[in-house]
Amino acid sequence: MKKVLIVEDEQDYVNVLTQLLEPEGFKILVVNTVKDGLNLLEMITPDLLIVDWNLPDGTGIDFIKQVRAQKKFKKVRVVMNSIRDGESDQLAAYLEHVDFYFTKPIKPEVFLGKIKKILE
Repeated sequence: MKKVLIVEDEQDYVNVLTQLLEPEGFKILVVNTVKDGLNLLEMITPDLLIVDWNLPDGTGIDFIKQVRAQKKFKKVRVVMNSIRDGESDQLAAYLEHVDFYFTKPIKPEVFLGKIKKILE
């Protein structure tokens, strides 16, 4: 079973992602802050991170930078999911080795298809 860590502070959005991913056999873990995400990563290595840009204690980009700086997470796949839809935002994410950038709201079929492809 693939583990997905969702780093997102909007509970309604967490519910949407969970309802999409759990029936596909993914084990879902959720944190709401950069700090909680980094703390949880000390205990587990997920297969996929789904990270929001705007978090209560920092940015998703900062979180991803800290994760990518650790050798043990080099192979963890990362998806950024944000309301920010500017090209410069997407470029910033891809420069941090994000595997895909989705803007909110997601299209469920496209989202699931891309997640499955990323984790092949």
